Amino acid sequence: MKAAVWTDYGKIEVKEVPDPVPGKNEVLLKVLAAGVCITDLHVYTGMFLYGKPPHILGHEICGEVCGLGEDVSGVEIGQRCVVETSVGCGKCAACRRGDRHLCAVREEIGTAPHSGGYAQYVKVPAANVVPIPDCVSDEEGAILESAACPSGGLLKAGVRLGETVAVLGVGPAGLAFIQTAKAMGAGRVIAIARNRRRLERALRFGADEIICSSEEDVAGRIAELTDGRGADLVCETTGAPSIIEQTAELAANAGRILLYGLPEEGAPITFPVKTIIMKQLEVSGVENNPYVWEPLVKLVASGRVNLKDMVTHAFPLDRIEDAFAMLKDKKEDPIKIVVYPWR
Repeated sequence: MKAAVWTDYGKIEVKEVPDPVPGKNEVLLKVLAAGVCITDLHVYTGMFLYGKPPHILGHEICGEVCGLGEDVSGVEIGQRCVVETSVGCGKCAACRRGDRHLCAVREEIGTAPHSGGYAQYVKVPAANVVPIPDCVSDEEGAILESAACPSGGLLKAGVRLGETVAVLGVGPAGLAFIQTAKAMGAGRVIAIARNRRRLERALRFGADEIICSSEEDVAGRIAELTDGRGADLVCETTGAPSIIEQTAELAANAGRILLYGLPEEGAPITFPVKTIIMKQLEVSGVENNPYVWEPLVKLVASGRVNLKDMVTHAFPLDRIEDAFAMLKDKKEDPIKIVVYPWR
């Protein structure tokens, strides 16, 4: 099969490799489309040290079941699906209670030893296959993982009816937070970012208010919009230390903070512990949540979460280096990119 193999930091080669063979409790997928994630770019360049080359990256996968390993049940040949990324040991306390994303020895699809979706075929545990209906396109399926992590964070924190949610950052994760918060009953969603053009884009995905941090006093504007209370829930998606540090200031008393954006390795962060204590804030880190995938598929199928318009660019697998380059292109400013292994 054809695959894009990460061979060294900053280097990826599209070449022929052996087809994977599904083992016990595994299925073989024909990859229909794969989302290109900024995390993969950071791993590929060495900015984020997560696994080592050589390896096949790609954790955002839409595929069609084309082979079944031993002891697989409940999965059918020809079924279109997305792939939930967390692989647990199945034996520890977290796995036994259903939280394989918190497994002490957790592995992920797309990270060794599990090859990812930048290939024509991939094998995955049958337990990680989530069927999608015909009304959800291959492209939507390919980027569903990018919305699953933010949505899983909101499922963990809870969005209470009518609450004000502030979202810091309006990249793919920010747009997913905005849409899912609205779908879960938020009364007002406020999007905050430095780039006004990106903020205008956020309005198309359901933001009720926007605050341009390069032009406005964010804390003052939040206070104005909330009658001085602050946001009930603050979602941080950028990973920038200065923005992480600001989250407690923007939250209401007894509010919640979700930290999703990953800071660069070694980045110094001064967290406002006194503010957190005095305001009695609840702070949570979020990365994945296996319980959100099926509900999210239903939200996408119903149109309440719009992934279709988040796919702004597409490439054949042979041009994956161009896809990575576009992620860094300030002029093109893509939301999400997909690659097609069979084109």
